[in-house]
Amino acid sequence: MKMKKLYPIKFVAAQSGVKAHNIRSWEERYGAVKPERSHTNRRLYSEGDIQRLALLKQAVDSGHNISAVARLSTDELMNVVRRDQTRTPGAGDGPNDDQSLPAAVPEGNYHAIVEKALSHVVHLDSLALEKVLNEAAVDMPRQAFLQEVIMPLFREIGLLWRSGRMKIINEHMASVIVRSILWDMLRTVELSAAAPRIVIATPSGHWHEFGALACALVATESGWQPFYFGPNLPSEEIVYAVQKIDAGALTLSLCHRLNQHKLLIELRKIRRMVKGQVPIFIGGSGADKIMQTDENIKAVVIDDLDLFRRQLDSLES
Repeated sequence: MKMKKLYPIKFVAAQSGVKAHNIRSWEERYGAVKPERSHTNRRLYSEGDIQRLALLKQAVDSGHNISAVARLSTDELMNVVRRDQTRTPGAGDGPNDDQSLPAAVPEGNYHAIVEKALSHVVHLDSLALEKVLNEAAVDMPRQAFLQEVIMPLFREIGLLWRSGRMKIINEHMASVIVRSILWDMLRTVELSAAAPRIVIATPSGHWHEFGALACALVATESGWQPFYFGPNLPSEEIVYAVQKIDAGALTLSLCHRLNQHKLLIELRKIRRMVKGQVPIFIGGSGADKIMQTDENIKAVVIDDLDLFRRQLDSLES
């Protein structure tokens, strides 16, 4: 009888395109695959496992949450991937006949959700705001929720506040609701102990933390374990965290540029004290100008969350 070929995780990662720490995480959290074990307890995967992992990666790359697709059969996964490849967005899209997948919000509705949420902020209706955002978080892929709802919502709030058309109390109410939603999402994430680590922070003088929390959530989608310690951290504290947990990357979220000179000093100190091989990502308002002012900071500017995810995926674990 022909023996079934089994492969180690390094080979499987190369063949499927799924990083080894993600394979372990998807297995432990969701039962996505069930590898056999060698006599030394090493994971060994079949060709069917490799095919399944490749399909899962395609589904996740198309916007599905891994929690929604991990327990589908291989045939069901093939149907999901095939449907994603052939679907034309817009009119004609039928309802999702796979009840184990979350209902998708059509892309054209993202703006409507932001407008509805903004109206609730203006009217100080915290319960309605929480309801519309929680529904969007359930119905949308996580990255789309962050990129297309949360970030645009706070851009609009910022514009209204700076133009004098919104009071501080409105912004504070929205901040409390959104911070709670993002923290709840972050607390539910479980990652493998072998996942690479990333410190995410806002520098001294930067109090708004939504960009940082969004980056932390995107990092988990790429299999990274985020360490986030709140806003307004001095450079010495940020560097201490990077060194203490042996982080593989550092992300800094900038929310404004009230004192660009002070920010430049902080960023220069961070770059000087953080080991050169640790990549630094900088995102938020004014990040481009900061890098143009001093390219010796040697950081990667991230313009959006999709770019951030691609950058993390490109790094070695």
